[in-house]
Amino acid sequence: MKKLLLVGGGRLGNLLLAPLYDALKKNKAYQPVALFVAPEGVEPVSSDLAACFGLNEAEKTLAIFLSQGSPVEQLAAVMTAIEKILVDKKPDLVMVCGSDNAALGAALTAAKLGVTVAAVDAGLRSYERSDSEEINRIAIDAMAEYHFVSEHSGEYNLINEGVADEKVFFSGNLSIDSLVKLMEQANLQPVSRAHGFRPKTYALVLLNPAGHFSRKEPFEMMLRLLKDISGRTTVLIPRIDGLDAAFNDIENVKILESLSHASLLMLLRDSLMLLTDTEELQSEATVMNVPCLTMMESASRPVTIEIGTNVLVGLDEEDIISRVHDILHPGKHKHESKRSRIPEKWDGAAAARIVAVLDRIL
Repeated sequence: MKKLLLVGGGRLGNLLLAPLYDALKKNKAYQPVALFVAPEGVEPVSSDLAACFGLNEAEKTLAIFLSQGSPVEQLAAVMTAIEKILVDKKPDLVMVCGSDNAALGAALTAAKLGVTVAAVDAGLRSYERSDSEEINRIAIDAMAEYHFVSEHSGEYNLINEGVADEKVFFSGNLSIDSLVKLMEQANLQPVSRAHGFRPKTYALVLLNPAGHFSRKEPFEMMLRLLKDISGRTTVLIPRIDGLDAAFNDIENVKILESLSHASLLMLLRDSLMLLTDTEELQSEATVMNVPCLTMMESASRPVTIEIGTNVLVGLDEEDIISRVHDILHPGKHKHESKRSRIPEKWDGAAAARIVAVLDRIL
């Protein structure tokens, strides 16, 4: 029986890890161990995700909690903690889920100790070296022996970077596996109604607390955008520490507290559109056919732009307002929403494909 250590950090890493852990657990050839990395005082994995994928088994689930510190200090802490786990557990393979510092620390530590690394969601590139996660993605892929990619751009990027094509496996997007299972378990309950909102009567805004809008000028622009959008429809924003007070002062903007991931997904499904400055929920918006305006200059998942609902708008205030208006009142950009379709292998079966590959190569 092969022992596999799956490492995830943050919401995206957990959404990749959970369905893979579940699929491996059901295969008698593997003994998976899930390792979650989270800041001190933060739940390492959401309760709905844990319940949905059987992540409550203490003997097969580990957690590392990080104290506050610089990114370098946190990376060092992750590597030190993971080294002890690798020496103790002696896994045959470390599967790295995501691209945060937890994922990077796991890949570097395993490579230093001579443990084979597989990168999950490999090959994604935004080509923005100012983005710390872009640096992490490149480094993780350099450490990995096997690469499981979620879209064709991942294949092209890795092969162009010199990775042998027999080490690259197009398996699909694991976060869509999580989406499918969470929505099934939630029984499609009308979460929007539970919060007092009817489906397709509101816009959802999801912001990165450490993103553009932590700076003064972009923040003032966001206030203007919210005032404009809220004059057209209700705006829902999951709670963000430090920004809530200013947003609460805008009429028709509602701050939502303590949302589970399943609740957030159902609010997304029932929304008119998503406005965001993070890559979180871009994949899910494409699968749910919800128009998404991303306030970034590039995206690591180009398929969501090429055939999905995602449009990069940067920080162009005039363009954002124009596109929001056209989403709410279809006009000159209407043709762009019509082209949306679900990307290849984003069907909820990515974990099964990865296990089938592991059956061949391990």
